[in-house]
Amino acid sequence: MIRALWRPPSALTAIGGFSVAIAVLSVVITASIVLLMPDPPAIRMTVADVAAALRGGEAGSLVLDRRVGRPPEGPPAPLLQKALARELHRPLSAVRVVWLDRIPGKRLDGGMVIYTSRGAFSPGKPLPVPAAPAGAVLVRRQGVMPMRMVLPGQQTEAIMSALVLKLPQPAFAAAILGADGRWLSVAPHQPLLGGWRLKVLAALAASLGVLAPLVWLFARRLTRPFRALATAIDEGRDPPQAQGPRELQEAAGAILQLRNRLAAESEERMRMLTAVAHDLRTPLTSLKLRIEAAPEPQRTRMIADADRMQAMIADVLDFARTIGAGRQSIAVRPLIADILADHPQVVLRDGPDVTVDSVEPDLRRAVENLVRNAIDYAGGGVIDVAKEAQAAVIRVIDAGPGIAREDRERLLRPFERGEASRSRDTGGVGLGLSIVSGFAKREGGELTLDDAPSGGLVVTLRLPL
Repeated sequence: MIRALWRPPSALTAIGGFSVAIAVLSVVITASIVLLMPDPPAIRMTVADVAAALRGGEAGSLVLDRRVGRPPEGPPAPLLQKALARELHRPLSAVRVVWLDRIPGKRLDGGMVIYTSRGAFSPGKPLPVPAAPAGAVLVRRQGVMPMRMVLPGQQTEAIMSALVLKLPQPAFAAAILGADGRWLSVAPHQPLLGGWRLKVLAALAASLGVLAPLVWLFARRLTRPFRALATAIDEGRDPPQAQGPRELQEAAGAILQLRNRLAAESEERMRMLTAVAHDLRTPLTSLKLRIEAAPEPQRTRMIADADRMQAMIADVLDFARTIGAGRQSIAVRPLIADILADHPQVVLRDGPDVTVDSVEPDLRRAVENLVRNAIDYAGGGVIDVAKEAQAAVIRVIDAGPGIAREDRERLLRPFERGEASRSRDTGGVGLGLSIVSGFAKREGGELTLDDAPSGGLVVTLRLPL
C-alpha cells in the first residue's frame, strides 16, 4: 500500500533541490576557508630601505615599485617624513610620506609604541610605565621587547629620527621632489593575487574541488535512466519503467504504449495483407485452368501474366513471414554456398567463415533476395564474406547498370520499384530489398548500396556477430 502511494520525485524537484544544496554548501565551504585561513603576512618596511630605493639602490629584500609623476596620496606620516628628509638631506617640503595601511579611527605611529610616564598614546590599550621618569619617552617595536628610553634631555630631532629610521613600519609610500619638478615615488609592490584576493581564490578552488565530484556523480545518476531508455529504444527492447524521475517514467510508459499500439496496427495490416494474398491464390488457380482453353498466341501471354501475378503473391506472403523462428548460431559461408548451388551465375569467393546468431529462415531469405537481384538485374555477380569490426559482412557485387544515388533510399522501402534500367522482365512487387533491409534492422545491422569500382552495384549486409 505504501509502495503504491509513493511517487518518485520529479526532475524539477531533484535538480532544484540539488542546486540549492550545492549553492549552500559552496557558500559554507568558501566562508569557512576565508574565516579559518590565517591572514596574509603584513608588509613591513623601514625608512632606510625606502631611502635606498629613492637613491636608486636596492631596498634589501623588499620589492618596491618606482614611479615618476604625482606624489602619493593618503594619511600623512609626519614622523617618518622627518626621518626620511633627514636621511636624504632634503628639505621637509620636498619629501612626502603617506600611510597605505591606515586603519580608520586609529592612530598609527609607524609600528612603534611610544610611552611616556603618563602612559601610551599610540594604538592599543594605554599601558602606564610608572618606572619611567617624568617627561621620558620609551620606544619599542610593536609586540617586541625591550623598550628604549629617551630621557627628556636627550629628545632631540636627530635621536628621534635615528630611532625611527630602522624600525619596521606598516606599508607606506614615499616620494621626493626632483630637480626637474617631478616627484619620484616608491611603494611596496602589490601582486594581483596577493592578500585577500589569494584567500578568496583559494577558497573558491577548494569549493570547486569538493563540489565538482558531487556534481559529476549527481549528473551521472540523473542521466543514467535517460541513457537506459535511449539504449532500450535503440535495441528494440521495452523501455524501463521503474527508473529515474517521474517525468521520465511517464515518458517510458507512453513510449511502451505507443510501441504496443504500433505493433498491434502493424500486425493487423500484415494479417490483412496475408489474407488477401492467400485468398487470391484460389481465383488465380481457377483463372489459369480457364486459360488453358484459350487459343494461341493469347494463351501464352495470359499464362505469363498469371505467372507474374503468382510471383507477386509469393513475394507478399514471404514478406509477411519475415518474423522467423527461434535464433541460433549460423555459419554464414556454408549457408551461402548452399543457396548458390542452384544459382551458378553467382560465385562465392574464398575467405574466412563467420558465425552469426540469427534466425536461419530470415537470413536465408535475405541472401536469396540479394542473389536473385544480382541475377535478374546484372546476369550474375560475386559474393564476399568477411569479418569487420565485430560484424559479419556479406557483399554482393555485380556489373549491372547500378542504382542512381537518389533512388537508393527509396528502393529500401516496401513496394518500391526501380527505374526502367533496373526493371525485371518477369515483373516484381518491389519487396526484395525491403525484406533484406527490414531483416538487417531487426538484427541490429544495416544494408547499404554503393557503386562498384568497375561499374555496377555493391550491396553490403552487415550483421553483428
